[in-house]
Amino acid sequence: MFHRIGTAAGAAGLTVLCSAASVCAQAPTDVVGRVGDVTVTMADVDEAWRENDAAARARMLQELYDTRRRALDIVIGDILIDQEAAAQGTSRDALLEAELPSRSLPVADEDIALLFGQNQNAFGGRTLEQMRPEIRGFLEQQRPTQALRAYMNELRAAAADVRIELEPPRTPVSVDASDATFGPDDAVIELVEYSDFQCPFCQQLTETLEQLKTAYGSDVRLVFKDYPLPNHAQAFKAAEAGHCALEQGKFWELHDTMFANQDELGVDDLKRHAGELGMDQATFDACLDSGRFAAQVNDNLREGQEDGVSSTPTVFINGRSVMGAAPYAVFEQIIEEELARARP
Repeated sequence: MFHRIGTAAGAAGLTVLCSAASVCAQAPTDVVGRVGDVTVTMADVDEAWRENDAAARARMLQELYDTRRRALDIVIGDILIDQEAAAQGTSRDALLEAELPSRSLPVADEDIALLFGQNQNAFGGRTLEQMRPEIRGFLEQQRPTQALRAYMNELRAAAADVRIELEPPRTPVSVDASDATFGPDDAVIELVEYSDFQCPFCQQLTETLEQLKTAYGSDVRLVFKDYPLPNHAQAFKAAEAGHCALEQGKFWELHDTMFANQDELGVDDLKRHAGELGMDQATFDACLDSGRFAAQVNDNLREGQEDGVSSTPTVFINGRSVMGAAPYAVFEQIIEEELARARP
């Protein structure tokens, strides 16, 4: 017999999360504490949380949303399976007995080696050959569930009437005239990137962002904000250089050059890059030497901290945070969801 995967457990999990976090049972105006006749509302608590530990708050709210979303996806998948069984005039069990075997992939040696490599430190020094039987057994146990989820995804892709209305956490990120932007001001999708020119993961993300600009065109606006990390000695001055280039209308050209040459971010290197990009050399050099954009960079850092940024890159897609150099598919899914929300 094929059981529903996680439907009851997912619902129970949501109840536990709501009880533990007290975020879905209490509205912002609800009173959650009192000192004599002075009341404390949920909004007061949430604002104090944001002010004192914005990064931890952002991570926890995202984890809560991700957990709920996984449970919602399972519930939707179960509904679609029941509907498909009814459409075919058969039972759920009979449908899955017919559909799942072809979707249950055999465990290959490459799968075992990959899992071993990803978790090698947890195996107490045991070799791949020693761990092979145990890993194979674990992967074989996962195959039925993976096949069921694959089938759910296929049914969902074919369905025309599935809509996700679970509201994700959003951070209102401010954008002003001093920020470098690419794309129309009225774009449906606004991506605000907090980045560090010396960060290798930020460099890795540039390719993904270029793909998104190509794929979505005028639907996307990219906003760049500085978040130079203290362990990157040349990142702060590189951020200043970006503002000096922006004054001459050459921000994105210098942006690309700095990310392509992360081992050449000293002051002399930055000046050389500016000259090679056709900027007015004397103007750029004076700008960089003066340090007059240091305050702007520090303002970006402060804003990032208030927005819950703790590492780079961090991107906000219409306020929805993506931390790290996530794969293209992660950005694509969020953008598609946001575009669907914007359609009448």
